Amino acid sequence: MISVPFLFPGQLSEFSGMGRDFFEADAEARRLLDETSARTGRDLGRIFSSGAEEELHENLAAQAGVYLVSTLAARALVGAGVAPAATAGYSLGNYAAFVAAGALSYEEGLDVLIGVWRETESLGIRGAMAAVVGCRREVVEEVCDQLRARDLPVWIGNVNSSTQFVLTGTAEAVRTALDALSTRALSVLPLTMQWPIHSALMEPVARAVAPLVARLQSVRDPDVPFYGPDGTVARRAEDIRRLLATEFIHPTLWNATFEAMIAAGHRTFLEVGPGEMLGRMSRWIDRSVAVRRAGTLEEIRRVADILRA
Repeated sequence: MISVPFLFPGQLSEFSGMGRDFFEADAEARRLLDETSARTGRDLGRIFSSGAEEELHENLAAQAGVYLVSTLAARALVGAGVAPAATAGYSLGNYAAFVAAGALSYEEGLDVLIGVWRETESLGIRGAMAAVVGCRREVVEEVCDQLRARDLPVWIGNVNSSTQFVLTGTAEAVRTALDALSTRALSVLPLTMQWPIHSALMEPVARAVAPLVARLQSVRDPDVPFYGPDGTVARRAEDIRRLLATEFIHPTLWNATFEAMIAAGHRTFLEVGPGEMLGRMSRWIDRSVAVRRAGTLEEIRRVADILRA
């Protein structure tokens, strides 16, 4: 069995047609699709194949879809003789990374994903997110600090590299931050997200889902190192449980996570799931390492042959 780190993408990596090859080739994949559709109340097979853009990117459908397809890709890799040496997830990708590391069952990961969605919706928490590219972190932090002092809550929610960030907060605060940064960055771009993920505004959700996380039965020590959102390695079940209950409050420091895995000696990585979000990000962090796509059966066959060569 070949062993390399598995990296799992987050929301906004979803695309029309994702997962089709898994569902056509494997009865177990179809069963998991049907189960996930039933539990989310979303006809995911139809949404992935012919749904409108707004259906595909709706929070629950997108999150459950990326989680499902990423998990199927990870299982297909193991079936092809490629196992994870370590795992890490970008934001939502943590759910699939927990499962691939052997720290959580798919079913209970889905329980938490649905629970976070349900509580965020029932609490009426709304916000916005936006990308800022080509700006120093201290400049972005200064703008956020100034706006919070004016009761406009906005933070850096994701650090993708030293000059690439995702802002999170209320819609007004994010919009105001983009106005302030538009002349100081290479580009600013509002994202389609309508939740203030990775911000203190999500703390009521963490309190609401805490009893659900406490009841989970499948949480255990990971079989392989799991690199958390701040770059530290989680090796114990209690660390996994804590992250499940709170990771959507704290920022995702993806650059720190990726750099920690490189420092541990890893030079080749697999992006396991839909799209190529993490491969593109890696080029902003360290161009000397390779991130190979493994989100379809063809890509998995190809990468398994390359790794065996």
